[in-house]
Amino acid sequence: MKQLRRKSNKFLSLVLGLSLLVSSAVGSFAAPAQASAESAAKANSLQQHWAGTVLKEWQDKGYIKGDEQGNLQPDGKVTRAQLAALINRSFQLEESKTVSYSDVKAEAWYYKDVAKAAAKGYMKGYEDGTFKPNANVSRQELAVILTSLLGLKPSDASNSFKDTANSPAWSKGAIGAVANSGLMKGNDGNFTPLASATRAEVVSVLDRALKQSSSQAIVTYNKAGSYGPSTGSETIKGSVHITTADVTLNNLIIEGDLLLGEGIGEGDVTLDNVTVKGSTIVEGGGKNSIHVVDSVLITVIVNKKDGSVRIVAEGNSVVSQVTLQSGAILEEAGLSGSGFRDLILSEQIPAGAEVSLAGQFETVDVVATSLHINLTSGSIGELAIGDQAAGNNIQIGASALISSLILNAATNVGGQGSIGHATINAPGSTLAQRPGIISYNNNSSANIGGQLSSGSTGNSSGSGSGNSGNNGGGSTQPERNHLIVTNGKVSLKFISTVSGLELADLNVAATVAGDAVSLENVAFDGLANELSFDPLSLAEHYGKQLVVEVTPEEGVTKFSGTLSGSVRLEGFAGTIVDVDDQPVADMTIKFRRGLANTNGAVAATVVTDQNGRYLVNLPAGVYTGELNKAGFIKGYVVGVSVTDTFNQNEDATAIKVPESGELRIVLTWGEKPRDEDSHLIGPTPAGDNFHTWYADKVHRFNGEVYADLDHDDVDSYGPETTTIRKRVDGIYTFYVHNYSRNGFDGKETLRKSTAKVEVYDATGNPLATYHIPTGEGTELYWHVFDMKIEGANIEFIDKNLLVDTAPSGSVSEPSAEYALLQQEKNKLASVTTVTYNTQPGEALSLTYPGESLLDDTEVKIRSLFPSSVTDDVYLTKSPDLSKVILSQYNNTGGPVFYNAEVELSRGGFTVTSWIDIELPTLDVLLIEAKANAAALGRPELAGEIQAVEDALGNGADLTAKIAALQSLLAALANL
Repeated sequence: MKQLRRKSNKFLSLVLGLSLLVSSAVGSFAAPAQASAESAAKANSLQQHWAGTVLKEWQDKGYIKGDEQGNLQPDGKVTRAQLAALINRSFQLEESKTVSYSDVKAEAWYYKDVAKAAAKGYMKGYEDGTFKPNANVSRQELAVILTSLLGLKPSDASNSFKDTANSPAWSKGAIGAVANSGLMKGNDGNFTPLASATRAEVVSVLDRALKQSSSQAIVTYNKAGSYGPSTGSETIKGSVHITTADVTLNNLIIEGDLLLGEGIGEGDVTLDNVTVKGSTIVEGGGKNSIHVVDSVLITVIVNKKDGSVRIVAEGNSVVSQVTLQSGAILEEAGLSGSGFRDLILSEQIPAGAEVSLAGQFETVDVVATSLHINLTSGSIGELAIGDQAAGNNIQIGASALISSLILNAATNVGGQGSIGHATINAPGSTLAQRPGIISYNNNSSANIGGQLSSGSTGNSSGSGSGNSGNNGGGSTQPERNHLIVTNGKVSLKFISTVSGLELADLNVAATVAGDAVSLENVAFDGLANELSFDPLSLAEHYGKQLVVEVTPEEGVTKFSGTLSGSVRLEGFAGTIVDVDDQPVADMTIKFRRGLANTNGAVAATVVTDQNGRYLVNLPAGVYTGELNKAGFIKGYVVGVSVTDTFNQNEDATAIKVPESGELRIVLTWGEKPRDEDSHLIGPTPAGDNFHTWYADKVHRFNGEVYADLDHDDVDSYGPETTTIRKRVDGIYTFYVHNYSRNGFDGKETLRKSTAKVEVYDATGNPLATYHIPTGEGTELYWHVFDMKIEGANIEFIDKNLLVDTAPSGSVSEPSAEYALLQQEKNKLASVTTVTYNTQPGEALSLTYPGESLLDDTEVKIRSLFPSSVTDDVYLTKSPDLSKVILSQYNNTGGPVFYNAEVELSRGGFTVTSWIDIELPTLDVLLIEAKANAAALGRPELAGEIQAVEDALGNGADLTAKIAALQSLLAALANL
């Protein structure tokens, strides 16, 4: 859960003091009501209440009880003590701490609940040392406490309500947070923030909160044993953490992630008929440890520090994609399912680590360098060495086979096993055995069997006969003609070269799940021997098997027999938008297998349509897509393809290259921690500092934007961007905060987030790049850099430090003239009312009573318009625009409201402020004037007071009212 976001220490005490709103009612938790003749009527009344169902559910669970008469009082108000008890009971909070509030005595019924609330941290006392347990909770206070309790992110969504414009700053972000999360709603566009929350409202809101938190819950197994039903299956909505050895999970469907933690040590864990729809993270286990039996794992991430973990797939298991961040042993044993499919050896694996494989792997992508990779038995369909993955050593066991080996960097390949087809794209590789077929590209060469070989030597292919007698049954050639099928393309693979094929030579047939389908817009590339067709609809055919067969048309002799291949129809889709939520069309996305794989082999390439939508056909697993389009900074999207669900919202935000003169700071990171926040501190033209962050995103000066947090990402990966729109000479400080904090086990640290910060200018090229320091440590802040700007010159002052307290930036004293202008602004009233002694043609006072602006402060009324009437006849601006003038009295049936934007200027600086102006009716002004005159007790005013009284009577016209008011004002002036 997210923690309550903090403002300043001084402001924090106010926020926390107001966030105490929690309790459970004395009446709510009284003894159960005795049966009575009224019970049936009460039950019927409860059923008719809008919250009757959830109130009855909570009563049945024991979270809430009735009063002595058994009445649940759904429309009754809730005190802070009552709300605390409700939360503690429903969320099953037990931890407590000693509290010493002056108004919470140890013998009070609510003492324990207040102590539990204080321990959880979702409520604290006021600055005066009180808790105010019996104070009623308002709706805005309820929003604040929910935001703290659930770790919601404050939002500006409160602006969508008509009645929150004047709500205090401490509640606005929380109102937006609960509105965004769906926990609390408004009515007719109003939130009614000051209204007391009822028991029905509180129970309904907490019930929604419980359901939201349970969907994100973590189930922890920290004792050895067998868990899960013996028959059937059980679904766990959240994630599962195993923190000890000798645990067996049976017949479970895990909607979230599965963590096999370091606490397993060198012990064992067995997954028996377990499906994990999220990621399986392996941090513990030994050389005989992780057994996957009849289970389905979509994506597995292995990061065991010493690389000793062994994962065995058994029975009908499917492990779609494994990403190794450390060495490991992967084996298949007694397998009837597809077992391991795709394997990524990521760049995070330390040099010298050992990876041992035994089984049938479809693909292996090697991004890491200097590994020892041993295929002891089985086969790999395609093993690709990335162009940056130099220095790897591969051993192929005598009975093992790599069907296709692609070397994009120098690699040493040894052992007595077989290689069907080797593609050499870089010089410097050594192969102990000669592949069946060799292809050379980019003027490359390799040492094969002790002899230098290249594409120009005539040795680009061979039968491999010198190896066939001692390979333990392996084959150096593909066994037969076959097809490699994807959804949209079919590659024809022949044992011997076949050229000159045309579409007319081919008879193409296809089935999906055994039913014949027609492939649309089929075309053929004779040079590449590739068929293309319109991809089949994933929405219609997701998870089904596409089988394609190609045979020669009658009379064609260029090849013979049937070529066949198949693919499971899987993939994902999403939308790419810019920071203004506008779709980005024609953006190219290159997808690579694995999380954070940014330079490995490209698995698929797609282009977004006019709505920013893309769809990619890829086997189950996690993929990293590289976003490319002119005018945009290169970015990334993470997409997950799963076996049983078509993910259609794998979305991302693309970041534009900044405009001329702008600087854009881009923060990206990994999956965890979920939310990292950007903070920028810098100078203002007035000499003081600004601070942009999630709660104060935009820094304006004189109405212009100078810097803003233009994209705040809260859901892993980023990007999060801060843009300096207008430069001011001085020192800027940029830092990152781990808002999610370090997770339940302290491991979701900044150091492990793979965070990166880049600074771009209008060229689109990074001016500076910072990678977060790794290692151990739980610091919450990353002080990335300071930056000195002097005119066109930019100097980066590298920091790259992990610290426990937020950097404060370079402290500047504001300009004395600007500080004086701010004092002038503070004199302006936010709301003012036209009084009875203001006559038509006179100016309104725009300051608070007793305040006046300095003579040399320039005033300009920038705008003035009615907010409640259509006729603009009551107030106007003076000819020099410096005053608001009363034009005529309001003789309507109710008050009239105006909005005025006032600009103050002095010393070259300008500030603006909005004022709400109320113009009461003329009758109200008459009543106020009469009351004030009568209070003086002066006999000489009796006639004028009576005239006002007469003007207020029925039938008095406007002229008589005005005459009576002005006569009274003149008499008052002559006293």
